[in-house]
Amino acid sequence: MVKTVWEYSIKTEAERLLHCAHQMAVGFYRVNNFIVLPYTPKIGGAHIVTFPDLPYNKIPRFWEKIKKIDIQVLPIRVNKSILEQTAKLLEKADLPAPEFENTKNQWGKAQNEILSEIYRIIPSKKGSIKEIIIYPTSFGTSTSFNWLNANGKIIMYLRQDQSIASITEAIITSLTRKDIFEKLDGVWQESEIVTDWIITQSSLAAIVKKYDQTPFLPTIKGVRIKQQARLIEKSDRFYQKLGLPVNPKVFSLNGLTPEINKKPVENLSALEKSVLRLLIQKSNNVATFDELGDATLKNEENYSLYAIAKTIERLRNKLEANGISSSCIQTLRGQGYVLRN
Repeated sequence: MVKTVWEYSIKTEAERLLHCAHQMAVGFYRVNNFIVLPYTPKIGGAHIVTFPDLPYNKIPRFWEKIKKIDIQVLPIRVNKSILEQTAKLLEKADLPAPEFENTKNQWGKAQNEILSEIYRIIPSKKGSIKEIIIYPTSFGTSTSFNWLNANGKIIMYLRQDQSIASITEAIITSLTRKDIFEKLDGVWQESEIVTDWIITQSSLAAIVKKYDQTPFLPTIKGVRIKQQARLIEKSDRFYQKLGLPVNPKVFSLNGLTPEINKKPVENLSALEKSVLRLLIQKSNNVATFDELGDATLKNEENYSLYAIAKTIERLRNKLEANGISSSCIQTLRGQGYVLRN
């Protein structure tokens, strides 16, 4: 039987805040159409990110520092000093702790049936989960989580307005995302759509609904709905108040050199530089396979769509190493790639 542990403290909440701040600073939320708004318990929705309005400028170089946080594993890897300073900001703000007892009790009843059905749908993962650790939180997206680690642990943040469907969503994505990224060269949106389909269209949907009557808005459907101009405007004002650029051009060219935030991108090969240069020149428009081939790979003996895809895969990995979400390079099936900038 899988053990589920629920844990909340000012430390876990500070870690969650820093996790969200990192995603704001590197542009992940903007690239993927999430709207960041000041924290209030009543804000919800798949495309809304709640974030506490606190005096972050009291922490020297806060936004610069949090770009370097490693959020690929949970709990996040972060400098002890900035974690302690963030926890103090939260303590002074005296925000209410998340309420999660009802969801905890619901999950206790639903867990075995839901996990059994997930394993039936994805038999290759059967028995792989040994423990689930849930950090209830007031902030951020509906959930955030790690890929299933070597010890069989899934660690997730669960926002207090979310319930069984969101826990299930996190578990499925934790089990499948690594394969989608590494074996299928997928990206964030493609991983999310797989999970959304399983939860809403497979045999699992009826089981989730049995335990969770709250309306569930799939993540991709949520971030693709026509956004309300009022919310976008409010989010832009909040970014400005926090000291973050509203519509930053993360990528630029200095001559022929690709730059991120006016600094050269590190550790790129000549071929990767050529690909990124073309993507920057075509920012927010499709760089077709033909354009990528003609402009960057025409001298390669083994030119192919596969070669382009592998170059894009390496480039995404290196952008992550430079603190930029790999989702900024999006795939247009049958056409090419788009750099969101």
